[in-house]
Amino acid sequence: MGKDLVVGPTGLLDLKDWIAPHLTERGVAHDMQTWLTAECDVTLCCLNVASVFEFLRHVVQCEGVADEAAGFRAGETGKSRYGNMPWWEHSIWLPVELRSGNLQADPTIFVGSCVALLRELRDLQDRSPLRLGSAPPGYQEMRADIRQFYRSTNDLHLTEEDCVRWVWLVLRDGAELAMTQNTALCSEPG
Repeated sequence: MGKDLVVGPTGLLDLKDWIAPHLTERGVAHDMQTWLTAECDVTLCCLNVASVFEFLRHVVQCEGVADEAAGFRAGETGKSRYGNMPWWEHSIWLPVELRSGNLQADPTIFVGSCVALLRELRDLQDRSPLRLGSAPPGYQEMRADIRQFYRSTNDLHLTEEDCVRWVWLVLRDGAELAMTQNTALCSEPG
């Protein structure tokens, strides 16, 4: 099953009535209207759910957690040093600094910070032996024209390490774009 991230207001539209109080109770000043009216709508391909899982396995390894299941539990409960990673299938990162967490109205939805996500990605890059930041085969083609990338019949033949680098780049590029466009980065179930 494919997995995409979307930069733009799309992921916020149905959740704005839950996210605004979530931010207010955390004392986060925000401009929901600006985020909702951003004219950015960019889709980034994360390959598939298995690729995101492989990325998260790498996060757990870089954190030094020997028990993988315990590492995933730490990520899901906010006890990981990498609390803004995509531990939840339905995640929204906003272009502000905030204490990440799940919505009270729907605890299956994670709300995080693009600022913190970028900080965590840089830290992971420093700890990882995988040359995070280097583009695996096909990544530049996906970024140049995602529709053509999806229509392409070329097999990518990516290694597990390539998939980790790919997901790292999608998260970085998505968070940076969300910050520059002052809008959300969203990963929805699918």
